[in-house]
Amino acid sequence: MLAVKAVSYLLANNAPLLAKVPAESIVAGVIPLGVMPAVGVTHISTTEHTSIAVDDAQLLATSRIQVTAHAKSYADRAEILDLVRKALPVSRGTVNGVAVECITPEGVGPDIEDHDAGIYQQSRDFLVRFQQP
Repeated sequence: MLAVKAVSYLLANNAPLLAKVPAESIVAGVIPLGVMPAVGVTHISTTEHTSIAVDDAQLLATSRIQVTAHAKSYADRAEILDLVRKALPVSRGTVNGVAVECITPEGVGPDIEDHDAGIYQQSRDFLVRFQQP
């Protein structure tokens, strides 16, 4: 869950995103019912990589992370996902104690809407490659 830790930290400390979504509404895991606008960060899968160039004590891993935006309108949802994309640029470095090799965008999920309830959601996936202790 190190990738979730890194991504959640980057999102919760991004000023443009925080102007649209309160920090307490950016959560690791499932977004509580009725909280909008909100962003949820969840783990999809992890692949571990072995390499003779890597110290035995540290493996490289790549996790697929899904970031889901919940909003009260289609336009707000689109704006939140754009802010999420900008908050997670292709980058590397230590993030919240996690040695991140790179974060790269991996695709956008389908529109999920409940017009009667006024809920609009959509997700973006990211691949996070990091050193796993």
